Order: sequence, then C-alpha cells, then structure tokens
Amino acid sequence: MSSASHSDVSSSSSKLDSLAMGNGGNMVQHGGNAGSVVGGSFPYLAEGKHSGDHSGVSVYDAEANMKSNMGNGGNAVERKDSKHKQQRRAILILTSVLVWCLVSNALVLLNRHILVELNFKCPVLLTSFGQMFTFFAVCVTRAVRPATVPDRDDVTPRFWILHCLPIGLFSCGTLALGQMPYYTLSVSYVQMLKAFTPVLTLLFMLLFRLEKFSWPLVLSVGIIAGGTGLAALGEINFAWEGTLFMLGSIVCEAMKLVLSQILLQGLAMAPTESLYYMTPATIFFLTIFGVMTERHLYPTNALPIIANNPGSFVIASALGYGVNLTSMAVVKLLSGLWLKIIVQAKGAVLMLMSVILLGDTITSVQLVGYATCVTGFAYHTKLKLSSSKQRVEEPRK
Repeated sequence: MSSASHSDVSSSSSKLDSLAMGNGGNMVQHGGNAGSVVGGSFPYLAEGKHSGDHSGVSVYDAEANMKSNMGNGGNAVERKDSKHKQQRRAILILTSVLVWCLVSNALVLLNRHILVELNFKCPVLLTSFGQMFTFFAVCVTRAVRPATVPDRDDVTPRFWILHCLPIGLFSCGTLALGQMPYYTLSVSYVQMLKAFTPVLTLLFMLLFRLEKFSWPLVLSVGIIAGGTGLAALGEINFAWEGTLFMLGSIVCEAMKLVLSQILLQGLAMAPTESLYYMTPATIFFLTIFGVMTERHLYPTNALPIIANNPGSFVIASALGYGVNLTSMAVVKLLSGLWLKIIVQAKGAVLMLMSVILLGDTITSVQLVGYATCVTGFAYHTKLKLSSSKQRVEEPRK
C-alpha cells in the first residue's frame, strides 16, 4: 500500500511538473504573437481526479491554481508587450509608406527634370543607371552579409535563362517606355494613364487562365477604362506619341506581372534575393535597347550633360534603388494589393505636386475622369479582397 501511494505521489508530481513545463512552453511559444493569451490549454488526465491519499489536492485544482498564478501576471505582461509590438509595427509601416511615397515621387520629378529641363535625350540610359546602382548595392550587401542572399541550388543558369530573362525583358519595356512620355506629356496626365494598368493586367490574366472570368471584374475594369478615356479627352496638351509610349509601358508591366506569376510559381525569394537574380536580366535588355536606340547620342548629348550634372544622376540612381527597397518593404509589411492601393494615393499626391511645382494644368473633365478611375479601382480592389477571402476560407470548410 505504501509503495502504491508513493508511486501515486511520484506520478502526480511528474504530471504537475509536466503541466508547469507545458504552460511555460506555451508562454514562450505564444509570447511573440500579438493578442495571444498566455497559459495555453492543459491536457486533462483521463484517470482519476486525485493523484493519491497523501497529496489531498485535485489535479484539476492544481491546474486551476497554476493557471491563476501564472496566467494572471503573464497576461498583463503579454498584453503590454503585444501593445508595444503593435505600436512599433504601425510606426514601421507608416514610416515605410511615407518614405516610399517620398522617394518615388522625388524620383519621378527628378527624372522629368533631367529629361526635359536638362534636355537629356537618353531615357534608357537614365533608367539603366538606377538598375545598375540597385544591383551594385545588393552585391555589396551580399558581400557584407552573405545570409541576406544565400546561394540557391534551384536557380541554375538554365533556370535563369528560361524564367528570369523573359521577366527582365518586360521589366526593361516597363522602365524604358515609361520614361519617354515625359518629353511630350504632363506628369499629372501620365499618372492618370497609369491607373489603366489593372485593365490590361486582368485581360492578360484571363488570356493565360490565371483569373476566372466574372462580370463584376469586367465591370470594374470597364469603369477604370472609361475614366482613363475621359481623362485623355480632357488633356489640354494631348500627344499621341507620349500616350502610346505610356500604354506600351503599361502593357509590359501587365505582362511582367503575369509572367512572374507563371514562371516563378513555387519559388520563394526574399526581396533582396529577387533583386539579385532579376536585376541583371533587366540590365541586360536595357543595355541592348539603349545601344540600339541611343548610341549615337552618347558623345554629343549624354556624356556632356552627365559631366556637368553628376550629382543629379547619382541622386537619381540612388533614388531608383530606394524605390525598389522601400516598395518591397511595404509589400513585406502589408501586401502587394495594399501597395497598389497606396500607388493610387501616391499618384494623386504627385498630380497635386505637379500642379504646384511644375505648373501643370488639370481640367475639370480630367478630374472627373480620374475620380472615375479611382472609383473603378476601389471596386476592383473590393472584388479581389473578397476573392482572396473566399480562397482562404474554402480549405477550412
């Protein structure tokens, strides 16, 4: 009898120790999650409520006491830590968004200054500087901290040629063609045309069967297309050449997004890794395109202007890297969809800045057109959010 009681007491002690260790483990495990409750769930014992005559304490009572003693103080600390983490995250998100908007708008205005006011006639070369600076900065980061861009066995030369090069081609088209409209179009009108991007993106996604057809989606992009057309009709200094260049840039952007979804499916990359593997492909095509179209202008136009204004080109190159880095930080902290929403807000701010700083004129017809685009985009975003929510909930059912 004594041996059995001793065994029961030992069993109870080990179970209580296990409960305490399990509770502490839960505290560690859940401590990093915002809003989690310390304490976890204790596994109730299937055999008997008491561990033995000598203990005189119910396992359930011991469990309740332990939860009360460890949980109450822990919850207060956890709530305080969670609140601090949420505040730090909110500050980080706000800072990243503000810095990205500032850097992005500053780059647009500086590029426009270089192209138009300095009469720099090599937009492809100007774009190449930003990509080269980005790749150089990533290589320096990799040399200093190799863990940020580790070697990957799945990114072979064959994989890079078949998957990264096609994306680099359309990235080149997006960047190069996107610079050319500033010679003939106002900054505000260019921002209005960029609102047309979701229309072509949806069209290509339907063609490649990456998106299911639905009339609400068609309606949303139809509203955007109508608003863009109205904005074009209201443009005072309308020019077909600049408009076609901008539409070409939007086509390349849409194709880049579609190909990224097809060719890089299942390939998880950190933001710095993406820049390390994708930027060389973009530089490759920018170099070919630039040499083919601008080589004759290098001696007479490009080199003298660069020599006389080196600071402007260095700052523009650094801002190009800053845009890449901060946009990826926003995506990491929020999502790509939120980035698109912020792009629309940034475009509106840039339109206002172009009116104040550059003297651009925005007609009432253009304002109505742009407001229509924003309305269509808001509806499009709502549909995409609903679709994403349904895909998340379906596996749970």
